Parts: sequence; structure tokens; C-alpha cells
Amino acid sequence: MRRSLIAVASLIVGIAGMGLATAPAAGAAGYGCGGSLIDQYNIKDSAGSTWGTINLYYSTANGGTNCAVNVTKKYVGTPHHMEVHLFQGSRVKNDNGTYSQYAGPVSLTGTDGDCISVSGEVDDPAGNSVAAGWSDVHCG
Repeated sequence: MRRSLIAVASLIVGIAGMGLATAPAAGAAGYGCGGSLIDQYNIKDSAGSTWGTINLYYSTANGGTNCAVNVTKKYVGTPHHMEVHLFQGSRVKNDNGTYSQYAGPVSLTGTDGDCISVSGEVDDPAGNSVAAGWSDVHCG
């Protein structure tokens, strides 16, 4: 009986471990950004529903590197227009197109000591859009 319980427990632990090992990465590597997640910005409609979230990452590489992705919260798995923009002064990196999960990543290097701004947009499949932007975030 004890041997059966140990076998069942080992099987459960093994199955649980397989689930953890195969789960997609939710962090920076999952979206192609290096560094650490430093902030998130929700793109909300007038009713307060979140359509997308801009994830902002920072790494000390290359004089400071910021990277951003816009992850859809609505219409996941359905192709629809999305955008993500990253600004440092007059420098701009952006990605826009038809995506089913996220737009980006977009990166700017040499950002240490400067302010960056982010913006993004998520459309529904009919073309109605919700957009938002944040200026001069993460200065320093």
C-alpha cells in the first residue's frame, strides 16, 4: 500500500513538473525583450475595460535598453490591428500590424539618463480602436 502511495505521489509530482516546464514564459523572454519588467500600462476603453497592456522592460545593456510589447487582453487568438510605440526624444521605434496576441517587441538603446514615453493601440476585428499613451515615464 505504501509503495502504491509513493508511486501515485511521484506520478502527480512528475505531471505537475511537466506542466511547469512546458508553460510559456510570461516574462521578458516570452516577448523577445531582455531585462526586467519595470512597468505595465493598461489600454482601457471609456467603460474601463482593458483591451491591452503595454509591458515595459529595462536592461543596463548598451547604455540602457528599454523594450516594450503591447499584449492584447481582448480578442486573444483573433487577428486584429495592434500597435506599440516607444519614444526617447525624437527617436521612435514602433510596430503595428495584424496580430492575435501581441505587437512588438520594440527597443531603444542608449536610454540611461533619459526619459522614455510609450503608447499603444488595440482595435476590435471591426476596426474600432482604443489607444493610450504615457509621456516621460522612467526618467533617469
